[in-house]
This record gives sequence, structure tokens and C-alpha cells, in this order.
Amino acid sequence: MGASADEIDRQINTTRDQIDANLDVLETRAASGAKRAAVMIAAGLAAGLAIGGVAYLVYRRVRKPSLSGRVHAVLPDALADLPDEIRKRLPDRPFRVVITSGPDAEAKPGTWESIGRRLAPAVVSSAVSAVMASALRRRSASQKPAE
Repeated sequence: MGASADEIDRQINTTRDQIDANLDVLETRAASGAKRAAVMIAAGLAAGLAIGGVAYLVYRRVRKPSLSGRVHAVLPDALADLPDEIRKRLPDRPFRVVITSGPDAEAKPGTWESIGRRLAPAVVSSAVSAVMASALRRRSASQKPAE
């Protein structure tokens, strides 16, 4: 004799439950694989940005534009061509313009000094903000009413 309708219904429900359990396992595996791939992509992107930043800094350090190049880049073209016009007007009187800001204007700071000059403000501001946060925490803790 054939199986009753209740038995067939029970078998269908059991099969559905097994399929749902298998789908849950597959979804979990896919999600963990996607997370792993996202972490690897993020790490690769961060490493690429870090390498690119270091390469840019090395490039700027090696190929630093001269002062005259920087001044010409900032000035409009009309002012950049002005010294040629003045030289044409005064051919027998050459002139030289020197811009200095002190007696040691020619000396360039060393690598560590330049790093220190850039790093010191950040360190000082971090220290001041930490001290202020600590002071505010102490003040708010002392002003809390006893419960």
C-alpha cells in the first residue's frame, strides 16, 4: 500500500528542513569568505596607499623644486617675464635679487630637525588635549552627586 498523506507531508517537511539547514551553512560560508576577501582587499589598498605615499615623499625629497621655480609657479606669467624686460632696458647694469630671512637663510635644516619641526606641534597638541580631558574627567567625577 502507498504512504499516507500525513507521512508524505512529514517527509516533505523533513526534506525542507534539511535543505534550509544546508542553505544556512552555505550562506555562512559565503559570508565568511566575503569578509575575508574584504579584509584582504582593504589590507592591499592600505599597503598600496602607504607605498604610494612613501614613493611620493621620496620623489619630492629627491626632486625638490628650486626657489625660483616655486616663485615662477606662483607668479602670473606677466610678472615672471618682467626680469627679462628689465634686463633689456638696462643691458649695462646687471642686477641680482636675493631674498633672505636671516643670517642662516642659506643653511637648510637637517633631516631630523625637519622631522622634529613637523612632529612637535602634533605631539604637543596631543599631550595638551590628553591633560585637558583628564582634568575634565576629574572635575565631572567630583561634581557628580552621590547616589
